[in-house]
Amino acid sequence: MNDAAVLAGLPTGGDWEFRIWFLDDEAMAEAHVDIMNVEGTTDVITMAYLEEPEALFPGDMGLELLVCVPFAEREGAERQDSSFADELMLYIVHGCLHAAGENDLTDEDRPSMRRREAEVMSALRKKYDFNLIFPSN
Repeated sequence: MNDAAVLAGLPTGGDWEFRIWFLDDEAMAEAHVDIMNVEGTTDVITMAYLEEPEALFPGDMGLELLVCVPFAEREGAERQDSSFADELMLYIVHGCLHAAGENDLTDEDRPSMRRREAEVMSALRKKYDFNLIFPSN
């Protein structure tokens, strides 16, 4: 996942931690309310602590992503241009891009986020088989 972080433009060279939590719908819905005060499940929640990466001590948490596995299963099954593994990787990339300052909450920001997602996903596909990283059941 380090490659996704680097390609997204996150700071490198520090000794900070990057952790991904894979959650079910119930845990994600609970986190969504606790963290963002929004009801229901979602694909990914980004918690970045990288405003001043030089202030992080070795082992400090720099980035946490909460990724909803059932959400990826549903989206991967519904979309012809995707899969379970593609969706999981996309959520990780999306979270890294948010941590790097990209946004998609407005109509003006969304095209930039989608373009960056496509760029990072394309670069990762050249190096990795997502189905080997995230095999479906």
